[in-house]
Amino acid sequence: MKQMKQNSGGFTLIEIMVTLLVLSIGVSAMAVMQVRAIKSNQNAFSRSDANFIAISFLEEFKRLPFDDAGLTAGNNLDAGKAPAGGNPNPAAADNQFNAAGFPALANLFQIDGTTIIDGAGRRYTLFWNVDKTPVNFGGVTYTPFCTIRLFVYWNTLLGPNSISITTIKFNNLEA
Repeated sequence: MKQMKQNSGGFTLIEIMVTLLVLSIGVSAMAVMQVRAIKSNQNAFSRSDANFIAISFLEEFKRLPFDDAGLTAGNNLDAGKAPAGGNPNPAAADNQFNAAGFPALANLFQIDGTTIIDGAGRRYTLFWNVDKTPVNFGGVTYTPFCTIRLFVYWNTLLGPNSISITTIKFNNLEA
C-alpha cells in the first residue's frame, strides 16, 4: 500500500484570516489618520486666513485717526471674549466690525453683515476693545497711546477657534 505524501507547504485558512485581520486594522488606522490630517490641514488654512484678516485690521487701525469712532475706548480689554468652552459676546465689546467703517477692508473681503467670509465659506466674527488711559505729565493730562485688543472667532470641522492680538497705537501729537 502506498502512503500519501503530506504536503505541508502553503498557508492554512486560519493564517490567511489572521493576516487579513491585521492588514485591515492597519488600513483602517491609516484611513482615520488621513481624515484627521485633512481636518487639521483645513484648520491650519482657516487659522492662516484669520491671521491675514487680523493683520489687515491692525493695518487699518494704524491708518485711523486717534480720535476715530472705531477706536472708542471702553472699560475692559477682554469684554466680549468667550469664556472657556463658551461663545463670544461681540455685543459686550467696545467695537464690532461694520463694513461701513472700514471701506478699504469691505473691498478686500467678502462681507455678510458684521461677518467676513473667506474663499472656503468660513465666517469670521471680529470685535475689538480699546483702552485709552490718560497720563499726567508736567501738569498736563493727555493720552499718548491706546491699547487695542482684536478678537477673531470662527468655526472649523475641529470646533470653534479664535485668535486675539493686542497692539498699541500712538497719538502723534505735536508739542
